Amino acid sequence: MNHYESDDVTRVKDRKAIDRILALEPRQLFDTVRDENISMCGYAAAVAAMIAARELGATGAELVRYATSGEVNGDMDEVVGYAGMLIK
Repeated sequence: MNHYESDDVTRVKDRKAIDRILALEPRQLFDTVRDENISMCGYAAAVAAMIAARELGATGAELVRYATSGEVNGDMDEVVGYAGMLIK
């Protein structure tokens, strides 16, 4: 998800993107990543996957786990966010 900002900032930015994925809103995810300057790698692939999943009948998503690198290495000043999600 977001890269190299504080843990607090990253969590806020990531939550915005996660909420769009949970709602299966691919266009809104694209716009949110761009508008909020979220340095999420792979967001275009996430958008494509969401579009395909909706076409195949997916109706929702689930957040399995969210964490930042700061939880592991203790550096809360420059973290990377990670989210495990299921589209179903």
